[in-house]
Amino acid sequence: MAELPPFIKPATNLTFELRLTDISTIEELQAKAQQEAEKMAVVENENIKNYITENKISTPPTQSGLYYIELQKGKGAKAEPGKSVKVHYTGTILDGTKFDSSVDRNEPFEFILGQGGVIRGWEEGIGYMQAGGKAKLIIPSFLAYGEQQRGPVIKPFSTLVFEVELLEVK
Repeated sequence: MAELPPFIKPATNLTFELRLTDISTIEELQAKAQQEAEKMAVVENENIKNYITENKISTPPTQSGLYYIELQKGKGAKAEPGKSVKVHYTGTILDGTKFDSSVDRNEPFEFILGQGGVIRGWEEGIGYMQAGGKAKLIIPSFLAYGEQQRGPVIKPFSTLVFEVELLEVK
């Protein structure tokens, strides 16, 4: 429980004055949220286009909208649904601000591909890789966290950029 400020004694009755300034139906709130999401999608698409242009990326997006840029072809086993994969990664947002890195922690991340334990952009992107390969994944928000904020760096509708190395498939 939060502490009381020093000027309020325990068991003191407090009176609040509230003023209702607007009433909206659920449908109106949903429509407003939908409009906001559509606006943010337009902004995000522009930001992605600018990033692609500035970084001279010529690889087109996949059908889902993911940008998969192979940096180094792997020679090992292919990542497939149901297999355990171990990766090293560094994640940033489009402006280069880092939000996570298994490389910095020297702790590879392991998960089973295809079970929904990671964002959809990872499921798809890592599914294109072979052990020993490296790739850059540019993941639009609808394949990541969408309108959810995740920590202080990943704001709603953030496009994520991951440098991923597939260390092992088993």
